[in-house]
Amino acid sequence: MTYRFLKNASVCISFLFISTLPAFALDRIMGHGGPVKDLVVSPNDQLLASVSFDYSVVLWDTQSFQESHRLLGHDASVVTAAFSPDGRFLATGGDDFYTLIWDLSVIWGSEDPSPAAKFLHKGKIANITFSADSKLMASASWDGYLRVWSLEDMSLIAELAGHQGPVNAVQFLNDNTQLLSAGRDGHIRLWDLKEKRNTRSLVRNGWGVNVMHVDEKLRFIAYGTADGAMKIQSLDENDVSVTMASGKDPVLSIQYHPILKKLAFGTAGGRVVIADMASSSIQNDFHITDGPVWGLTLFDNAEKLAVAGLDDFFTTLPVGISADDIEVEIPANRRFHPKLATMDNGARQFARKCSVCHSLEPNYKRRAGPTLYGIFGRKAGTAEGYTYSEALKNSDLIWDEITISDLFDHGPDVVTPGSKMPIQVIKNDSDLNDLVLFLKIATAPQN
Repeated sequence: MTYRFLKNASVCISFLFISTLPAFALDRIMGHGGPVKDLVVSPNDQLLASVSFDYSVVLWDTQSFQESHRLLGHDASVVTAAFSPDGRFLATGGDDFYTLIWDLSVIWGSEDPSPAAKFLHKGKIANITFSADSKLMASASWDGYLRVWSLEDMSLIAELAGHQGPVNAVQFLNDNTQLLSAGRDGHIRLWDLKEKRNTRSLVRNGWGVNVMHVDEKLRFIAYGTADGAMKIQSLDENDVSVTMASGKDPVLSIQYHPILKKLAFGTAGGRVVIADMASSSIQNDFHITDGPVWGLTLFDNAEKLAVAGLDDFFTTLPVGISADDIEVEIPANRRFHPKLATMDNGARQFARKCSVCHSLEPNYKRRAGPTLYGIFGRKAGTAEGYTYSEALKNSDLIWDEITISDLFDHGPDVVTPGSKMPIQVIKNDSDLNDLVLFLKIATAPQN
């Protein structure tokens, strides 16, 4: 059947807002050393996986929120994740162009688990999905391609091209013979996997489609756009769509709970909108963070919501609240975006350019990069407790005033080619000199 509120729908509709709960405190779950990019819950609701800018994947027990496992295998930020419907596999995708497959039946007995398979694209991985029978996995990439992989023999079975530019989202239809994808070109495309071709576009949006979810039972497609629209369209009738909500900030995350029929969106401006699809009503519309909502997920039978963004933690809260019920503490000074007027310029440059990846303390605090403590006079690639790229381990570079200045003057791609370092360049001589002077003092070993 076609989802009922789409029948005879115009461009937009009105939703009834529902709110009943009193004020409460939010729970912050700490464990990463960088911004959290995505959150997903296992099919049995017992595990939550968080992925981060710090290159790590953390598995959490959803009852205690104690860390169960930390999975290390990516060489860049991990940005997306998905559990297989049978609960056996976790797939994670990153800015290193790889999708890693983790066999959860194996990692429980391992102190240092490794991925069961690695699948490569030619661009960053944007989204991952599994088929309903858990035999296939598909990945969407900013290289413009969709790739479909067999999990029975870990082989590539299809490479699909048709979007103009990056592909942001992908999902199987339940018979495993069709696939839907959304891209920066504004299209949601339907693919025939037997013929390995794009058959038609179900959505032709003027702005890019960032996120998407399809429900075949209720026969709808929900998607969020680069211009801030949260839309729902019939799966059967092209161009019959409604705008559930709109705004100026791009929509960055989406999640649907099929049992209780709740649909959640998150935006670049920290806004979360949750709709009750059974009653065609907006249940929640609130701002929960200062900055993007990169990841969100509903769990515990959709009674709780977890939200992730710029901070090293993610936040959990009960569902069913209004904006007036939320007491949000926004960090006054994130380490990478300081606002202290008294901070000297060298410290400010470190905060903006280095602090997301690096610590100044002896341990590296699970950051994306090693600690800078004692860096002057140290050979590149030798700090204890960090897994370096082969390029940096084989380098003869010694860190001092000259080499650090060269790093920010010319960029890591020139000074340390093949390393994990993101490109950071400082063209202002005064800013660069102040940063080097700050580092020489702040990283000096303490007696």
